[in-house]
Amino acid sequence: MPRFFTLLLTCTLIGCGSKSDAPKSVTTASTDAVDSPASGGQSPSTSEANSSPSSPTSPVAALQQRAQAAVSARQPQTAIEALSQAIGIDPTDPNLFHMRADVYNLMGEYANARADYSLAVQADPKNAELYNTRGYFLMTRGATTDALVDFNKAVELNSKFPVAWNNRGLIRLGEKNYEAAIADFSKAIELDGKYIDALNNRGFAQMKHEKLDAALVDLKKTVTLKPDYTTAWNNCGLVYMQQENYAAAVDAFSEAIKLAPLDARWLNHRYAALQKLEKFSEANVDAQRIRWLDGLSKLTQQANQKPNDPNIWMNRAEHLAQGGEIGGAVLDYSRVIALAPGNKAALIGRAKSWLKLSDHQKAISDCNIVIAADSSPMAFSIRGDAWLAIQDFDKAIKDFEMAQRMDDALVTAYQKRAAQRTQTGDDKLAQEDIAKAKYLQDALAGLLTPRTAQEQIPFPTN
Repeated sequence: MPRFFTLLLTCTLIGCGSKSDAPKSVTTASTDAVDSPASGGQSPSTSEANSSPSSPTSPVAALQQRAQAAVSARQPQTAIEALSQAIGIDPTDPNLFHMRADVYNLMGEYANARADYSLAVQADPKNAELYNTRGYFLMTRGATTDALVDFNKAVELNSKFPVAWNNRGLIRLGEKNYEAAIADFSKAIELDGKYIDALNNRGFAQMKHEKLDAALVDLKKTVTLKPDYTTAWNNCGLVYMQQENYAAAVDAFSEAIKLAPLDARWLNHRYAALQKLEKFSEANVDAQRIRWLDGLSKLTQQANQKPNDPNIWMNRAEHLAQGGEIGGAVLDYSRVIALAPGNKAALIGRAKSWLKLSDHQKAISDCNIVIAADSSPMAFSIRGDAWLAIQDFDKAIKDFEMAQRMDDALVTAYQKRAAQRTQTGDDKLAQEDIAKAKYLQDALAGLLTPRTAQEQIPFPTN
């Protein structure tokens, strides 16, 4: 079986590569500090070690490929059917049970997953990686006692298996047996000097064991080796907090926030550090952001419960836009439009977002749809800003006037068109634009006085 099948399932399960994902904690000792191993607790070579000896054209291999394609297409039940047929042909292949267990895990059918991981172990009882795989699954489901038995067996069968040592360390950490946890993480690091997760985990265990200097050595090395390791930065901050080095704690938590800005935990920690430093205005900014994130969490829960309700997605989109998460807002406005085609508010909201992302043509396209259905001043205004940004000043001025805007953007449009006309030799038209820009500037500055109380300053026309 190709190696990337298992990796595909792992990424699907834990959300690999997402900047906004919360850290993937696998221990009850500290769900806000310790990451799971990068490989998902399994040796990257598990599927290779258990590969079926079938030829690429054999029925079993064909069914494996069908299962792989079904998982890629998000059709797990089809994958289960294909793997079940393969198992019917060759019930002695542990890799087939392992694969089917992965799919059941993906589907949330944990009883079936556990049964298949156990069948894989029974088919190859001397395979340390299969014990580790089942142990990791059990650990993530809270069955830590059974998981510990599997990790013990894994290191008994293969004492040079760093992932199993690390995973056993996580169990020890959850039991608050810090010395044993440190010993296991140290063994994993000894076997694999570049095992960054084990280094982070040992640093956290050292901190819990009140060995703060040693903890900081491990954690600083972790972020040196992997600068985008969010929870390692957070762990550094936690150590600094215990050392009462609050300024350093703020810096460390800030790094975590940069990497995962939608996770409130880092903000809560920085808020506490800022309070200790009596930087109350900065702490208040974090408090407001924490409340915003709480609102986002509630809206996300509502969207998960009612994924076909455009009003919920609209509320979430607007909340994201207000919080400066423009990319996320675009995605949610797009969901609204998919559920309710032609939704004016969503199109205008998305157009504003495209404008902030400097994707001017998409902003213009959304405004065109709105304007075709409804002469919306807001759509004209947004489209005018887009035309101005791409230096189509004629269209920008026309749209600003349709939106009845009298502001600095219109002044800028006239000034830039005047400069453009000067370059092409249209001096008379350029002077007209300069005069209009000056008139607008004076009006905006309050320097123009109507001759009568009833007289209004006329809006300039092209």
